[in-house]
Amino acid sequence: MANFIAYYRVSTNKQNLGLDAQRAAVANYLRNIDSANIIAEFSEHESGKRDNRTELLSAIAECKRTNSTLIIAKLDRLSRNVSFVFSLKDSGVEFVACDLPQFNTLTLAIFIGLAQQERELISQRTKAALAVKREQLAAQGKKLGRPNASFSDKDRAKASQSNKNKSLNHPNNVKALAVIRLLLKQTCSLTEIAKHLNDGGFRTMNEKLFTPCSVSRLIKRIG
Repeated sequence: MANFIAYYRVSTNKQNLGLDAQRAAVANYLRNIDSANIIAEFSEHESGKRDNRTELLSAIAECKRTNSTLIIAKLDRLSRNVSFVFSLKDSGVEFVACDLPQFNTLTLAIFIGLAQQERELISQRTKAALAVKREQLAAQGKKLGRPNASFSDKDRAKASQSNKNKSLNHPNNVKALAVIRLLLKQTCSLTEIAKHLNDGGFRTMNEKLFTPCSVSRLIKRIG
């Protein structure tokens, strides 16, 4: 038998209908799982911006005590803080979101690995490109970043590539790109990908919500 601890959250005391909708979503999800059993439910009215939530912490503790899986209706009901979701994974508690089942503990582990690898690869490429640029400029008696230096079209192209690398190396973009790759494999549309990213608490490098256009730009940057 698969045991689950359900966690529901709304932001205000007036959103009881929201709690009912979350319960219905969890119930519908578990109908497709053999011998699924909800052994406890926790709910609270609290802002998603706060991670120190009494009922959520109690639900996590109960999952550890009973070796159960934490189940939520929507990923944003858990937390808008991505680092908190990662901390939950590190705690050893399994969890699943009904609206985004691919964001289970296993997927997050893969995601974190991809994000780390992406960071390292981009950093290596950026350092290598800068080293080559320094050597080329040194041969011309110039220094990288000299304000009065004249730039050719080739120099501008390399500068554009450097800006591209900086963009891809931004922590927000690194995390988003790893998720985008996973969602593209599931043939999600740009609109669906943007929604998944926003619901999961991801933001652009300018700390704004993702749009289909911003998702498209990131996809083009990674080729």
